[in-house]
Amino acid sequence: MRKPIGKKLRFDVFKRDDFTCAYCGSTPPSVVLQVDHIHPVSQGGTNSVNNLITSCQPCNIGKGATSLNVVPATLKEKAALIAEQEQQLKGFYAIMQEKEQRIEDEMWVIGEIIDSASVKDGIPRGFARSIQRFLGTIGFYEAKEAAEVAREKFPWGGKKAYLYFCGVCHRKARGK
Repeated sequence: MRKPIGKKLRFDVFKRDDFTCAYCGSTPPSVVLQVDHIHPVSQGGTNSVNNLITSCQPCNIGKGATSLNVVPATLKEKAALIAEQEQQLKGFYAIMQEKEQRIEDEMWVIGEIIDSASVKDGIPRGFARSIQRFLGTIGFYEAKEAAEVAREKFPWGGKKAYLYFCGVCHRKARGK
């Protein structure tokens, strides 16, 4: 025989679960909350606070007498998980920003080797992107060596030196 859940116990479960449906996250006033048995009464479940969970009426009806193998995370646990994910994302973004800055700095070193006027005049946009791509594929020291070869071939720098640099880098990337 099913034992009714008292008002205090029902309120304690709602309070513990932050008045939020553990299944879908709905909150009043958009839904009516109910207390659901994790392990159904029909399968021997009790009214123990550890066997009760906050559910909105549609989720509770949808679940019916189905037993849950895993207790859904409480809103507090979900919030902690989201906070941890956010911290990890911030760390990842910081690392990616450092990587972008390193590649930018290395690009200017390579650009200056190819054409010393690049510090004053800048690096043409297309060549800057090419240098950055080569830094990603062959690395700084291989790209630096390619820049030095291009500078030896074209001591005055300019477009021909950049193009020669790109050719040397392509050969290095292909392993020739």
